[in-house]
Amino acid sequence: MSGDVVTAEGLTKRYRRSARPAVDDVSFEIAQGETIGLLGPNGAGKTTLIKMICGVTAPTSGQVRVFGADPVRQPVEAKSGIGAMHQSGPFDMMLPALDNLRIAARFRGLKWRDARPWALEVADFLGLTDALQRLCFQLSGGQRQRLQLVRALLTIPRLLILDEPSAGLDVAGRRQVERFVTWLREEHGVTILWTSHHIDELERNSQRVLVIDRGRVLRFAKPREIVEEFGSTHMLVTVEDPEAARVVAAWAEKAGLTATAAEFEVRVHGAKVRDVLPELSRHCQDHGVAISGVSTASDSLERAFLRMTENEG
Repeated sequence: MSGDVVTAEGLTKRYRRSARPAVDDVSFEIAQGETIGLLGPNGAGKTTLIKMICGVTAPTSGQVRVFGADPVRQPVEAKSGIGAMHQSGPFDMMLPALDNLRIAARFRGLKWRDARPWALEVADFLGLTDALQRLCFQLSGGQRQRLQLVRALLTIPRLLILDEPSAGLDVAGRRQVERFVTWLREEHGVTILWTSHHIDELERNSQRVLVIDRGRVLRFAKPREIVEEFGSTHMLVTVEDPEAARVVAAWAEKAGLTATAAEFEVRVHGAKVRDVLPELSRHCQDHGVAISGVSTASDSLERAFLRMTENEG
């Protein structure tokens, strides 16, 4: 498929003394400009998969290509376009934040005078301008987390790997990172591979989500498609008296749905619950039941993910 940034075919990684592969026969493609969420329980194989994409570890079998190159055998071609923000990249805590960035540029073979304007722009976007002259140990955990992102972006990468980028950030900090990552994709065409325990982040920002468990791909689809397959939709019917609630609940159960009635409301669950609304309205009119309101809501990606991985267990 032309335009793919990452292609994996039968990718497998086995570690000695492990009962099962960390990554087991995984195949997928990531196109240029996509934001892909990488989702799985602890120990699912996410970190191992990222390490193989970055060329840190070689697969036992199968192959992975980044920009068409093997990250282990062709590291320059594969890695030159990657920026990676890892969970726990260390800083020299007794140096100012700006000096840590300067050292990182030198380590990557970049001239600081070339990297500096862009690094300062990223820092300003992330609210770190005033913190750059402070020693790293004086920064808050959230500031150091955002500094990790600046360090990963000393140049504009073609592929940005984000491993728990919002760990330790408050809600405002999380949204700040999200806005910046969206801007990178929209303005610079950066492809994003994003793993997070904040599943709502992936639901908001990913075009597709790669769900893995026990080293295997469970689904690779749009968040909405995963929710439709593994989640559920419920309908909340509000009524004017308890007797009306009992009538609605009885109708729902006869229709093969599940209903939970409270005094002035009925919560109805079941497949395609939205489709039965016209029938419910006719039934209530025929029986003189007044409905105050009807609303529907779908599960979140998080709820669908929990159901998916419970099924795998």
